[in-house]
Amino acid sequence: MKTLFQKDLRENLKLALIGLLIFTLVLVQAYESSIDFLSNLLLRNLSAQSNQLQPLLSNVLVLDAGFFCVLFGVALGWFQTRNEAHRDLWAFLVHRPVTRTEIFLGKGAAGLCLYALGAGLPLAGLVLVASVPGSVAAPFEWRMALPLVELFLAGLAAYFAGLLTGLRQARWYVSRTLGLGLGIAALIGVYGYEHPWQSWTMLAVTTGVSALAAWGAYQSGGYYRGQPLAGKLGLIAAMTTGCSLVLFAAVGLVVALFLSPLLHRSFTNNFYEMTRDGTIYKATSHGGDFDEIEDLNGQPLLDPKTGRRMEQAEFSTRRATGPTVVTTFGPQSLGNSLRHNNGFFTLWTITGKTLWYLDRHGKFLGYDGRTRKCVGSLEAHDPDGAPFLVRGDEYGYYYNTFNDAPRKFIATPKTVYLVDFKARTVQPILTLTNDEIGGYQDRQTSYLTDAPGSFLFTTRTAVYLLDQEGRVVFKLPYEPGFASYSHVSLLRLDVGKGVTNRFVVWFHADYGKNAKSGWKMPDHIEWIGAAGQEVTQTLELRALHTEVPPDWTDKLADTLLPPAESLSEMAYEWHHDNRIGYPHREGVPLAVITGVIGWGLARRYRFPTAAALGWTGFGFLFGLVGLMVILCVQEWPARVICPKCQKLRAVDLAACEHCGGPFPPPEKNGTEIFETLTPA
Repeated sequence: MKTLFQKDLRENLKLALIGLLIFTLVLVQAYESSIDFLSNLLLRNLSAQSNQLQPLLSNVLVLDAGFFCVLFGVALGWFQTRNEAHRDLWAFLVHRPVTRTEIFLGKGAAGLCLYALGAGLPLAGLVLVASVPGSVAAPFEWRMALPLVELFLAGLAAYFAGLLTGLRQARWYVSRTLGLGLGIAALIGVYGYEHPWQSWTMLAVTTGVSALAAWGAYQSGGYYRGQPLAGKLGLIAAMTTGCSLVLFAAVGLVVALFLSPLLHRSFTNNFYEMTRDGTIYKATSHGGDFDEIEDLNGQPLLDPKTGRRMEQAEFSTRRATGPTVVTTFGPQSLGNSLRHNNGFFTLWTITGKTLWYLDRHGKFLGYDGRTRKCVGSLEAHDPDGAPFLVRGDEYGYYYNTFNDAPRKFIATPKTVYLVDFKARTVQPILTLTNDEIGGYQDRQTSYLTDAPGSFLFTTRTAVYLLDQEGRVVFKLPYEPGFASYSHVSLLRLDVGKGVTNRFVVWFHADYGKNAKSGWKMPDHIEWIGAAGQEVTQTLELRALHTEVPPDWTDKLADTLLPPAESLSEMAYEWHHDNRIGYPHREGVPLAVITGVIGWGLARRYRFPTAAALGWTGFGFLFGLVGLMVILCVQEWPARVICPKCQKLRAVDLAACEHCGGPFPPPEKNGTEIFETLTPA
């Protein structure tokens, strides 16, 4: 085993070095892009997400790293196995004085070392460079390396999938490459899941299954027959993943390229809009622009200049605008770092050449854009020691260097602070005693032009608006409560010419809870007078929602979904909603058909009864994918006509499965050297 390990290291070192060179160049380019982004940001000629300042979190880098790790893992596994997949070389390999499991372990250990050299070493180098003070003008913590670690581990699943593909005895254009689906599934799982535990579970499952399938292939030389049960199950799981991806891609391409141009799918989207005189209108669109704008009595809005229906461009100049606050309490989860890579910090403001970040721990960190070193920090002086509130909605923000206003308000759960970044001071201006702040939004200068620099925030019991000096403009009771109405919008009105109200506060019903209630939770709207203190009018307005009518493409998808998918949905609904019901009944007929076909194939080729029942159940549970797996996994022997019963018989059976007759002796052609034995 040691000799085999050394041999594989020596033979495949060149490939690992090529991967090392290519990946190093990719990461160096990503680091240089981060430095260029910083320079453009300081020159005030760029607007983008602040995570681009940290190369470990750059969207381009994590995308390139994910694809490289998977492709490099596949290439390494395939070349490592393909070199000895020739029948003579394979026979020489398996006749060494070691078991086939030891051969697999030796080659796998060598491959993992080479993969760590080609993909892991450049990633580790980038993390070390980013951790050195002065290399990156952005906060750093070791947890930022987790996205790259997940992408590196996704390449392990691809590596074992490459081993399986290189050894499996099947046609390239039919099913040999389907084992690579596990590597793709690992990458999709890393990017796609919302919670980290889901991504790590997906990585463990895909890597374990691909390793098990590759080990099984080494036990039988790449054939399904002759594998131990664990290896067969691993191969079936690998083929199921690959077939699912192929079927999904094929159906998607057919629908996108051929069926969608013939489909005229339309649905009506209804929503409310308010003009700056405080009037609410109902807007209707069919795919984007406003098609109809009516008042609440159903009368169309007319343009006073033309007397015709008002166009969207004209209506947009009359719309009331303003910020929305999302009220949440408790710690904010970081979630999947690859999907929410802004969750580590957000760029709050730039003063001179100093960039100020609010990190996920609730602390302001300042970095000099020229030296790229941390030059100071600002923390809250809350009596309870609480940090600044970090709101999840802050992290989708694009920092705009063209017109972004200074941000000078920040809050802890109990206190609102006025922050002066130039003087590096934090001053409390409002402290709550028996309440707690749940959400805030201070980017309001472009919206509230008559109150520049104002600060809107919500607590458990009230909605506050502060002016630029920190004085309370208004305080409204948070009614209805935040539990069912977590989104609060503030709209500015034009006081004068018959308009006596200054603001409108709109309490939006929670979409998910409203859907469960049958859309019975109305929106609550309050008009605030010109003095900014009293509520002059309230209104309960039926919440609108968009219902997309099902069409034949949805029915096609439901038809192709197997019962296994329906069972997983049933388990989810039972766990979360305590209700059960069988969805996607349209897929049952196809599942029955595939199960019957699986039974027919198993009986035709005289599978053992247990295997026939197993494949029949598998075909029923997984539908069309299950049938594809049955056809791809099994080695189907040729069939010839039996001379006795004239039926097709399998050539790998000693006797005909229909009549029990043996194979006839070969015809004599004069080259025989032995006479046929006859009974004495």
